[in-house]
Order: sequence, then structure tokens, then C-alpha cells
Amino acid sequence: MTKDEMIAKLTPAIGDTAYGNALIELLADTFDDADKKYGQDALDRIDDRLGFLKGWEKKHAALGEEAKAAAEAEKVAVLEKAQAALK
Repeated sequence: MTKDEMIAKLTPAIGDTAYGNALIELLADTFDDADKKYGQDALDRIDDRLGFLKGWEKKHAALGEEAKAAAEAEKVAVLEKAQAALK
């Protein structure tokens, strides 16, 4: 998949939110990492973020910080849509 193809798949899936637009921009910027530092593709990066944000969502919920947990849940939903669009 080329960078343009990736952007074309992600834009209708998540491009209607600020977080989605920021994610598309980040994935486009790191699409062809010149040094291949971690050998990660877009799905790997999304998977890493999903794990991280799900952990914070649980932590905020456990601390009774419902607003913060809800914000993380919204980001998780965007990431899951992006993941589905790229599979």
C-alpha cells in the first residue's frame, strides 16, 4: 500500500475528528521512515497506541476520573476504526 492509498482509506473512516486528522497526519509523516528504526508499519503504530490508550482508559476509570476515561475511549474508538480501515 502506498502512502496515498493509506490516506485514502483512513480519511473517510476517521477524518471527521480532530484526533483522526492528527493521526492521519502522523501516519503519513512516518509512512516511509528512512532509517526503519523500529520496522513498524501503520498498523503496528495503531496497535501500539491502542494498547497505551486502553491502559490509560482503565486507569482513569479506576481512579474515578470518568471524563478522562471517556476522552481516552473516544480516541480508542477512532483508532479501532483506523485499524479496521487498513486491514
